[in-house]
Amino acid sequence: MLKQNRTSFKKSNKIVAFLEALPAIKSPNLACFVIGESLSFFGSWMTQIALVWMVYQLTNSPMLVGIAGFTNQAMGLVITPIIGVLLDRWNLRYVLLTTQIVSIFLSLLLTFLTVSNHINFIAIIIIGTLQGIVKAFDLPARQVTIPRLVENRSDTYSAMAVHSFLINTAKFVSPMIGGLMIAKNGAASCFLVDAISYLPFISAILTMKINLSINTESSSKKIWHNLKEGFIFAYNFTPIKFILILQIIVCFMAMTYINMMPIFAKEVLKGNAETMGFLMTATAFGSIFSGIYLMQRKQAIGLEKVMAISTLVLGLSLILFSRSTQLEICLVLIFIVGLTNTLTLASISNFLQVILVEEDKRGRVTSIFMTTFLGILPFGNLFFGGLANYIGVDNALLFGGICCILGTYFFARQLSNIRKLVNPIYQEMGLLS
Repeated sequence: MLKQNRTSFKKSNKIVAFLEALPAIKSPNLACFVIGESLSFFGSWMTQIALVWMVYQLTNSPMLVGIAGFTNQAMGLVITPIIGVLLDRWNLRYVLLTTQIVSIFLSLLLTFLTVSNHINFIAIIIIGTLQGIVKAFDLPARQVTIPRLVENRSDTYSAMAVHSFLINTAKFVSPMIGGLMIAKNGAASCFLVDAISYLPFISAILTMKINLSINTESSSKKIWHNLKEGFIFAYNFTPIKFILILQIIVCFMAMTYINMMPIFAKEVLKGNAETMGFLMTATAFGSIFSGIYLMQRKQAIGLEKVMAISTLVLGLSLILFSRSTQLEICLVLIFIVGLTNTLTLASISNFLQVILVEEDKRGRVTSIFMTTFLGILPFGNLFFGGLANYIGVDNALLFGGICCILGTYFFARQLSNIRKLVNPIYQEMGLLS
């Protein structure tokens, strides 16, 4: 008994030591921000799941599911690059407050329309478009804010890793609860929870201490000139260029599997909303494991290799998942899909914020990064919605997996060149001797 107590005490000490080593835990300022935003993501994921399920129930059309996913994020491709220029000029606190308030209004509107039985496909498309515009401002602003909350630049990676972990934890919990709520209380309950989930984040935004310095030199130039500067910088710096290309491939060919889950659950597994909830929970559970892995790394060195391996495994697991018809096997495979998909995208995000030394270009480069996510993903949703409509959801997922493997091959060929360029940055930050 005494030995067991000593063992458990040692384990608890290790956990405490691990948590204390994280800057997000050491800094109340950063901790409040990332916890608040993770709660808001909890509601956002519930709304996304509920909307996809509702569209499929209303239309019974994979194509319209793809269109709904497209309209929810299409504006990101058009306006996100310009937003990056504005984020280098505007007060980030005011931007975040505005996006949260508008998000609450849209979620309450969805709740009202659903409860009053006035919800239809057109209303979902209009509200989805408005939500996409809000996300185009909100998500880059969050990414830009986090590096400006840490005291030491060397803590940026760990802060981004904690940020990814808490978001993915929310992504794990929300499908499980959302699927049950949809089955028992309907989609309106998810929309209402979403509206409430933004309140803690608003409180964090009001109380956080952030560097609000605005780049006056950038502000004096025209928006299009600033925009061109950001694109030229991202293109000329090889590591950023190739991780963005990899992200485009993953977002277009793999990330769209989330929108395919309602169709796969019903047509392949012959299930219902709870079946979809199990699949979404399994993929989100995999995301949590990827977050734990990234946190325990504590630094960005070697992330480029992680990206290559995880994208390869992502492609293979998507191929196997597309060929499976048993729920138990599908849950294991979709867990691996969720793990590797998140591991790739989170590694890209964390890596980008660490190697981005041009602080006056952080908003612009981050917005380009978000464009390849928010802007490319809707086209992937549209493409795979149509593809699933013609060749079946299983064959569409198979195609996506094959393309991920091809993308891994081209990215892996650039690894040595990327390492040569980022090692001097790590040395400057004191990460390499």
